[in-house]
Amino acid sequence: MSFIKLSNIIEELKICGEQGIPFLIEGQKDEEALKELGVNGSFIKVSGSGLKLFEIAEIATQLSSRVIILTDFDRKGNQLAKRLSEDIQSLGSHPDLRFRRTIMGITRRFIKDIESLPRHLEQLELEESPSGGQWYYYHS
Repeated sequence: MSFIKLSNIIEELKICGEQGIPFLIEGQKDEEALKELGVNGSFIKVSGSGLKLFEIAEIATQLSSRVIILTDFDRKGNQLAKRLSEDIQSLGSHPDLRFRRTIMGITRRFIKDIESLPRHLEQLELEESPSGGQWYYYHS
């Protein structure tokens, strides 16, 4: 069940990316993980950019009135999400934390960052369908 829920979230993220809604992520590995899952679009990295969070929020809001925040699920990621959300709102745009909250709810206790999503999704698929999603027919 978690596999299906998480897969649906990934599908929604793909659509958002196609619509040009920017994603605020922490780093390069997060971008690689999302692309591995088929999510493409404008990825704006928060860590290592040399920019202040408010400047990052400004860049994101110039791209779209809606910005998806996908920071990691640890303490630092929570703080980043809160500050970015406040900055985006102060600029008159809509910070979207729904995907982050939903992914956190589904993956709670198992993963702490976006870069672990592909592996976790794969693991869920194996647990929920031990044959790896393939059906085998036995003939007598």
